[in-house]
Amino acid sequence: MVTRVKTSAELFNAAVGRQLRAEIAAAGSSIAAMARDAGVARSALDNYVTGKRAIPVPVVYTVCAIINVAPHLVLARAEERLSADIASAPATITPLHRRPDVAPLGQDVPEVAFGSPLPHDRDTDDLYS
Repeated sequence: MVTRVKTSAELFNAAVGRQLRAEIAAAGSSIAAMARDAGVARSALDNYVTGKRAIPVPVVYTVCAIINVAPHLVLARAEERLSADIASAPATITPLHRRPDVAPLGQDVPEVAFGSPLPHDRDTDDLYS
């Protein structure tokens, strides 16, 4: 199974979402009530605060205005949250196994891109480069 590594932008978006959720809860509201007050769908706000969707800047500003918290404070707290998460997360190292069809280190084996039965002067591959 291959796991896609999240970009730094995706990680920050998720941290902002978690921080918004915490700020909404600290203000004594719920996601459903905040969605109604902000004029966005509850499912959309839930996707934003869980990091499933990118949070539009106007939504951040609207929620911050409703809970009376400056948007730059939410972003700064999210940055602190992300830094703490990154510092505490152990690195995952995946061992790479040598492929059997690749020559071992130090063994120089001539390679051919493909086996053509035509002599080089009659091979038309070079005509198209």
